[in-house]
Amino acid sequence: MRILASCVPLLLLAASCGGGTGEGAAAPTVATQSTTPTQAAPVAAKFLIITGDTIRGQLGLNDVEKNIGPGGIHCTQQSRFPQGGRIVWRMKVIDPTTGKFLDDKGLASMTITYPDGKTDKLAYGGHGGTKDAPQDYLWAVGYTVPVDYPTGAFNYKIEAKSVEGATGTFEPFKVSAAMLTIVPKGLDYPRN
Repeated sequence: MRILASCVPLLLLAASCGGGTGEGAAAPTVATQSTTPTQAAPVAAKFLIITGDTIRGQLGLNDVEKNIGPGGIHCTQQSRFPQGGRIVWRMKVIDPTTGKFLDDKGLASMTITYPDGKTDKLAYGGHGGTKDAPQDYLWAVGYTVPVDYPTGAFNYKIEAKSVEGATGTFEPFKVSAAMLTIVPKGLDYPRN
């Protein structure tokens, strides 16, 4: 009896929802069985998911950096870049409604904004492996740090827009130890 008494007010509240919007005055609808199958129109994403990392480019590598491990430190993920070095962003964009990565046919634009406000476009293509058999496809752009660039955090923002108008933004964490940081030339790895 208590359960029934406590559920009645909830049912009355649910029935009165929309009373001031004109929705309650609508004629009741009767469900009918359709004789022809229909499919719901696909839902277009309103936002995009951007993921990726930063790696060291070949420009500015010293002899030690070129010979560390197989292939040197080129294409290794990192967040510290020396003055005169090359930062490369490798990114992927995901359509959350399909779970698929978007290529150059699915995106209208993919740009990066640097700390000085200048922008650059990311290019889509194959990476790793060989020219005929890349290991992966992704969006990439590189930036050569000027030798006199100030040291410290390097804030940037990456934005993508799909051909259907969905947008996404990627910005690094605002935790100082995790931010992309420019360090003085020579402090990246010891030299011979």
